[in-house]
Amino acid sequence: MKYLYGILAAVVLLCGIGFSVYFGIQPKSIPKITYSHFSGPAKMSDAIILRLNQEIKGAPLLMLGVMPGRKMDLEVWKAFLEQSQIPEIQYQALIVDPELPFASEMFPSAVKLDIKADVTRFIEGAKKAREQGLRMAVIVPSIYASQRLQGNPVDRIRKESDLTPMSFSIMGFPRSPEQEADMPIKCVMGSNDRDGIGAMGCMAEQKARLVYRKKSKPGFYEGLMDQVGERDYLVLFNAP
Repeated sequence: MKYLYGILAAVVLLCGIGFSVYFGIQPKSIPKITYSHFSGPAKMSDAIILRLNQEIKGAPLLMLGVMPGRKMDLEVWKAFLEQSQIPEIQYQALIVDPELPFASEMFPSAVKLDIKADVTRFIEGAKKAREQGLRMAVIVPSIYASQRLQGNPVDRIRKESDLTPMSFSIMGFPRSPEQEADMPIKCVMGSNDRDGIGAMGCMAEQKARLVYRKKSKPGFYEGLMDQVGERDYLVLFNAP
């Protein structure tokens, strides 16, 4: 009987190991800004700078992700760049994805470059900026900035060069189970994840479920931020 129990225990252990290997062991996210209310996008950027001042100082290459079409996401990073004029955290070079709605108008002096279409050219430019001591910020879709997605531009940058970007990815989040189905990036995995971005939706959904009972404040934005990788941050941000 003890022998049988031993075999069963070994089978359970092996199955558990196989499950972990198959689905991958993802690092646990670390709350950096807990669920809070903000009077506007600029206040969200204030909170990010205040919370991660030292980390930002040590990030000469910064990927700033937004959800295409959400002007308020761009407003967060516009305020961020305007408020980070302190020499140690100032970014002298700015690149924006030309396909992002409102981006060219909000950042008229920025260099326009399709990072996804020309990663090699971007890497060359980023290395030259580093050699010249220039700090560079890059505004792209959040699915390009997140370091939790395989094969996206930031993943290629990390694998094809010695550059070590720091990433922020903004997206909205559901406030109830009923809203989960309406999210633009859904939590789907495996063969159902045809676009390869489901992991990002799962991160947002998992975190959002922890704050469903939190009360929204009329007229105020709401948001939070988690560290989801060594140099990777997920910002959940909703309009009033």
